[in-house]
Order: sequence, then C-alpha cells, then structure tokens
Amino acid sequence: MLVRTTTLVRRPPEAVWPLLCDSRITSTPRCPVFRLGAPTPVECRLPAGPGAVGAPRQCVSDRGVVHQRITEWSPPARLAFRMERTDLPFGSCVSALSDTFELTPAAGGRATRLTRSTRVEVRGRFRWARALAVGIGLKAVHRFVFRDWRR
Repeated sequence: MLVRTTTLVRRPPEAVWPLLCDSRITSTPRCPVFRLGAPTPVECRLPAGPGAVGAPRQCVSDRGVVHQRITEWSPPARLAFRMERTDLPFGSCVSALSDTFELTPAAGGRATRLTRSTRVEVRGRFRWARALAVGIGLKAVHRFVFRDWRR
C-alpha cells in the first residue's frame, strides 16, 4: 500500500531540508485519529550525527520510536529510509515500511513542494482491515507533520 501526501511550504528547499533530519513537532493534533490511538509524532532526528546513506534516523512519537536506516541522501532534494524496527503497537502487523521525501523548488525557489510517500506492507489476519487502519493513520501523520512544518 502506498500513502502519498503533498504540501507547499513557503520556504526554499534548503530551509525545509533540516526539518527532515532534526525537528520537534510543537503543534497539537486536531484529527480525531490521534484520539483513537494513532501515535502522535513528537520528533525526528539523526542520532549518529550527520546524515548519509546507511546512517540511522529515528521518528519519535508519544507511543514509541520507529528506528530507520537512510537509503537515499540527496540534500536538499530527496531523502529515503526504511524501518528497521519499532516498539509502536502497529509493529506487530507491519512487515515493511519505507518513506521518501521529495523537495521540489516552487514559486521561483522561494517555496518548496514537499511530497512524502510511505510504502507499507501489512501482515496477519484481517490484512485488509489492518491496512485500512494503518493507511488512515499514516495519512493523518503526514498531514499533521506537514501542518507543523508550514508554520
């Protein structure tokens, strides 16, 4: 399953790129999906210092951490990574999760069209229902994080 979300950030790609590597989310979620149990993002970080292909990345939420490995590092245009492990509740039904951020200059370079694509594979009984729930949760996470980054 693929979940893709695009937004416009009124800053150039060079100013948006650092948000992908080290940012704290300060907004309060509005979407009811978070009140129903979806993990609320809190921070993303590069725990080993500078980013590069093969470096670790972490996505921290109020319910746990997704430990990731960077698979593509092309500042300030493209960042991709895959999940290695997680302690989040959805971890038991997700067999694979990978993300790609694409940053495209817009408005003559004064803004960025930011696209996040998350590919997820769900396993287990009632896979279609689990995939639906995971997909709805991922879309809410994408929108929530993008809303914070646009501020």
